[in-house]
Amino acid sequence: MAEYVQRELLPAPDSLVTSGKFNFGTFKSQFRRVNPLDAHNPLGFPLPGPLLSARLKEWQAFQLGNNRWFMLAVLYNAKVSALAQFIVYDKENRKKYTFEKVLPSWQVKVPDSIWNSSQSYRDRECMIEIVSLLEKGRFYINIKLHDQKNLPDMEANFEMFHDEGSVEPIVVSIPFGKNRGMYSHKCLMPMQGTLALGDEKIDFVRRESFAFIDDHKGFYPYVMKYDWATAARFDDRGQLTGFNLTDNQSLDAEKYNENCLWINGRLHLLPPVKFSRPDGVESEWLIRDSYGMVDLTFKPVSMGIINMNLLFLRVDYKGPFGYCNGFIRDSAGNKVLVNQYFGMGEDKYIRG
Repeated sequence: MAEYVQRELLPAPDSLVTSGKFNFGTFKSQFRRVNPLDAHNPLGFPLPGPLLSARLKEWQAFQLGNNRWFMLAVLYNAKVSALAQFIVYDKENRKKYTFEKVLPSWQVKVPDSIWNSSQSYRDRECMIEIVSLLEKGRFYINIKLHDQKNLPDMEANFEMFHDEGSVEPIVVSIPFGKNRGMYSHKCLMPMQGTLALGDEKIDFVRRESFAFIDDHKGFYPYVMKYDWATAARFDDRGQLTGFNLTDNQSLDAEKYNENCLWINGRLHLLPPVKFSRPDGVESEWLIRDSYGMVDLTFKPVSMGIINMNLLFLRVDYKGPFGYCNGFIRDSAGNKVLVNQYFGMGEDKYIRG
């Protein structure tokens, strides 16, 4: 088996796109400007600004949790439609509370920067607000859901700690074409806050709670597909450990991918991985690489499914929550045992 040589981790240039060209690579810090719409002909032919923007898929997603609870908060704009979503999963009682609303695209506007910005979706019974203050090392999520069918009233306030020097993000720009790509900022960080679930109030203590961020913009191909999994937990020494693993449409996954491991805030880059589901999407997923760095199983315990087949749009999405087991090796080759890490995966196909 070949020895894995970690790809270069680069200092971030000022902008994602400079003089019309994507800056591709894996970066150790955030771009000051995330400006994919400044790219020259990213789809291979010229388009006016509004039509080009209509091909840019954008979202902010957070996975949050502790030893009992796991949550997902998303504001997503695929331009053909948008989605506001908040999901709470009680691992102890194996119960899921799901709020999701499919919206016209203009009702969700993902900001151009996470340095100092906010976005939200609001109506009379719902508020999902994401405040991004990377310049201060903080993110905030505020939720209010009332009078939702088959759901208790829910209110949540979370604060996430992205302090420079304490956590290391992975920031990627990955090519899908000559000058066509996607950007993502991901980081595993401590979290604190409260969740009111009906009459129950749940406190999330910083030393026991975590959050992932995924700030994301991409000129995905007309047929968009990828596999993805992430999970985290505090180990027996109190260290927060977690990972992000994706197999997407990168033109050169050895050089350009977003796979990584975090141990106590430190970032360890990982090679390309492949997902297989020999017994179907609801049974164990196998996640492995070709260097012996990643060998995991992901066992779904709660499925999330979206199926749409319209004239101009097809969505075949599975997003289960579940448990990961196996091992990942860190940058020094040390084996990190993954024992009942809880998280989520995606098997995504979108045509449109």
